[in-house]
Amino acid sequence: MKNIYLDYNSHTPCDISVIKAMQSVWSQPGNPHSEGHSFGWNKQTLVSDSLMIFADIYDCFEEELLFTSGATEANNLAIYSGIPIAKKNNPQADTILTSHLEHKSVLNPLEIAADKYNLNLVYVEVTSDGVIDLQDMKTKLEQNNVLWVSCTMTNGVIGTNQPIYKVAELCQHYDAMLHVDASQAGYMNIACHDLEVDFLTISAHKIYGPSGIGLLYSKHIQNPEFMPMISGGGQQDGLRAGTLPVPLIVGFAEAARVLDEGKEAEALRLKELRDTLLYGLNQALAIQVFGELDERHPGNLYLAIENIDSMQLLNNVQPNIAFSLGSACDGLNREYSPIMKSMGVAKEIAECTFRICVGRMTTIADIHKAVEIIIAEAKNLS
Repeated sequence: MKNIYLDYNSHTPCDISVIKAMQSVWSQPGNPHSEGHSFGWNKQTLVSDSLMIFADIYDCFEEELLFTSGATEANNLAIYSGIPIAKKNNPQADTILTSHLEHKSVLNPLEIAADKYNLNLVYVEVTSDGVIDLQDMKTKLEQNNVLWVSCTMTNGVIGTNQPIYKVAELCQHYDAMLHVDASQAGYMNIACHDLEVDFLTISAHKIYGPSGIGLLYSKHIQNPEFMPMISGGGQQDGLRAGTLPVPLIVGFAEAARVLDEGKEAEALRLKELRDTLLYGLNQALAIQVFGELDERHPGNLYLAIENIDSMQLLNNVQPNIAFSLGSACDGLNREYSPIMKSMGVAKEIAECTFRICVGRMTTIADIHKAVEIIIAEAKNLS
């Protein structure tokens, strides 16, 4: 029996076009930073061409982009470099705003930065639909002297899209820098200049590109106060040392291009598969879905089956179906999820929740088989 992969929020396999784009580059000699010969020039041309693709898709200038090892490094770099810049621009400000919708690669660095710079770390409330509470954010911006806001564009667990343009408007009005983690937001419109965001991060392996490569956008990259986390040979204008992985960059650019060209049609297809999955489960089980159903990642469902422990269910469907309890970075952590708590979901219900996400390679046959297996195992556990 074919094993069915339904954990696309965690990792997307490389698209075949991405593999083909990278294939010829792997065997090419030359370091893109070797400026004295044609092999280096050829590699640098591939990097430059890729930057042009990213700049066009994400509405920014090429010199505002920095390659990283992924969104985790990009988020860390944004926070550790950005907060000192924000503090210098606004010395009296003493507060960071964020929410429990953020990934750990945002929350952990924020805690460290808040402690280092003696700042208050304040959490904005989340609605029962899994969306940032804009009224509470406005109130906290009014009541505190805020220098920095970190707000995700699409949550990677419950899948909800955030009203990021309204968040950006609030940040501009109250003169707070805005950092956006857009790693799960491939199906949204990521337009850096239009959004007027200060820092934004993107990951290749969430959009059918290779693992190990990501992007940081910032209009502050040329600021002399921007401090690199990795020093060495002076690559990327001294802002992030290390030889650039040209095959990964080429694959990342191809993944972004393919998604950009087919985004609307693919989102519609994923929604249809997701809705078919939900409909099938609803026919035999008591299902509760968490988070706004319309404004979310098109392939994502975060749900609970009444009185069914999600970890037991996950164990029982192995190895036939792959889904997850939440973010891959949380592993099999059964602590009361801060997201569930912030949404007002009781602990006993939270222990029944799991994340399931369809993707580009999912077929309708996969969906029907997954429904059949999950229903059978859930009934065995009830």
